[in-house]
Order: sequence, then C-alpha cells, then structure tokens
Amino acid sequence: MQTKEHNPTPKHPAYIKDLLLLFSIPLAIAALAAALVYIPRAAASPTYDFVYAYCPDYQCTDSYTIDANGRVTKKTTEKKDAYDYRPASQLKYYDASQDATRTVSLEDVKSYDLLNSSKSPDGYKLVNSNSENGGFLFWGNGENTWQLENGWKKRPVEVSSTPSYYSNNVTFLGWVR
Repeated sequence: MQTKEHNPTPKHPAYIKDLLLLFSIPLAIAALAAALVYIPRAAASPTYDFVYAYCPDYQCTDSYTIDANGRVTKKTTEKKDAYDYRPASQLKYYDASQDATRTVSLEDVKSYDLLNSSKSPDGYKLVNSNSENGGFLFWGNGENTWQLENGWKKRPVEVSSTPSYYSNNVTFLGWVR
C-alpha cells in the first residue's frame, strides 16, 4: 500500500504570478513618478524672500526696474486714448518661510534692502518652467508655472492668486536681505 505525501503548501496556478507582474509594473512606475515629483519639492527649502512686479495683462501702464544699488524705480507710460485698456502692474512680495505671496506698495519695496542678483545667497533662482515646450510624451498643458530652483530641488511659486493667460508677465526685482 502506497501512501501519498501531504504537501502543506498549496500550489498556485501560473496565472497568479502573471497577475502579480501585471499589477506590479504600473505600481512601480507610479511610485517612481511620485518620487520624481515630490522628493525635489520636499527637499527645497529656500530661505530668502523676493520682490517682483506682476502684470495681469499683455501690457501694463507701468514697469519697474532695479539698479545696481538695489533701488527700485517706476516708469509710467501714458495711455494712447480712452479705449487703451492697460492695467497697472502689481508689486508682490514672496515670503519663503510661509510659501505665500502678498501685494505690497512701492514705498514698502523701497524700504527693503534688495539684492540685485538672479540667484539668491542660498543658491535659488526664480524660473519660469513653461510646460508648452514639452511634457510627458511631447505635449504639455500650456501652463506658465514659476518655481524656485536650486539644482534638482524645486518649489512651485504662485505668482498670482488669479490664473491668467499672461502669468508669465513677471519682472523679478530682487532678493530681500
């Protein structure tokens, strides 16, 4: 009389391994994509605030410049006629510790000690990362997004609370010392 050996581990059909492989590849790709987006954002920690001028339309009636000594000057152009609709630029202050932007006056900006440099002392730059030049599989979403970049570390910056087609109309003025 022959006795059958009892195998305590049941054998799984071959399709179980195929299903695990089928679901693990997209999950791994999603995890990699999430890491590529959120790790640079989490690693970015800029410490310097900055001031910029924002024009909410194609062209504004005024513009701002900063000289080598950090002094801000305003230049105003006259409207051509009564139908010439050009709004005024808005001066904005970005607070890096709060990751928030607020509107400020020209008098406020003149009271700040501004550093006229494209790069902050801690190595960050304000960059327009226009996604029209390409995105996933060669197309973008057409948004103008601004971010502070220091190598691979990146933090998005909201330049205006109201989205606009002209959100790239930003003039960087300087880093607040």
